Amino acid sequence: MPRKGSKRTRPRVIFPAPVAAAMHRRAGTIGAVDGAGKTTIRAVIFDFDETMIDLEPQHAIADAILCRSMGNDYMELPEEYRKGSGRRVIDDIREMRDRFGWTRPIEELEGARREAFDEACRSSALSLLPGVERSVRALLERGLTLAVTSSAVRGSIEEILRRFELLDAFALIVDGSEVERPKPDPEPYLLTARKLGVSPAECLVFEDSTVGVASAKSAGMKCIAVRNPMAKTAQDLSEADEVLDSFEQFDPASVGGRPERRSS
Repeated sequence: MPRKGSKRTRPRVIFPAPVAAAMHRRAGTIGAVDGAGKTTIRAVIFDFDETMIDLEPQHAIADAILCRSMGNDYMELPEEYRKGSGRRVIDDIREMRDRFGWTRPIEELEGARREAFDEACRSSALSLLPGVERSVRALLERGLTLAVTSSAVRGSIEEILRRFELLDAFALIVDGSEVERPKPDPEPYLLTARKLGVSPAECLVFEDSTVGVASAKSAGMKCIAVRNPMAKTAQDLSEADEVLDSFEQFDPASVGGRPERRSS
């Protein structure tokens, strides 16, 4: 299994021509269409929180601990904040700081909040969402380069992926600190494609949120939205190319892959 950060070139994955044509008609520039009418996908990019794993309870615990340490009540925050999805952790901290009038440096608040979040994760019986591990391993086996593009914190993402023995499956992790304009802006996904050395049209994205789908689509990528049944707020996923109720509905073979040998 390749190590994270490996620069080994992987074979291109090709959609059958009828599928490619349908995708191209529906989404315009999301696929790179060659002269034979085939669309290639070279990289699959996963959002992390609520796409691969449900961490909303742990995020709520971390926010509550941070508020309590600063002498405030987490439940005083508006419901739309507490039930929001897809925002960067740093942006959430900034909003709490502004709302409660905290003067403690943002870096210290972020460090304290991350410590609380990581401890909440370590003490919880976490599980990947159904079908995630199977999909990751199958896509890797089919020769695709995998990456994570998330609004969360890299260190926390790495720790959780390592816990499930999946860290080495991903060639790259791009977190919220690496961009000036977070989702729904396309910057996070465009940065990921650039770092992977592929075009946006050669990328397939898995997302769970309205802002995540908007980010992927505005970057010119194919996007499959996967509903999180435990989400606190219903997400509008209508702009995605396809919407699944679970990764268990996803067929890795639909992305193409190494052709099977046919007996003569």
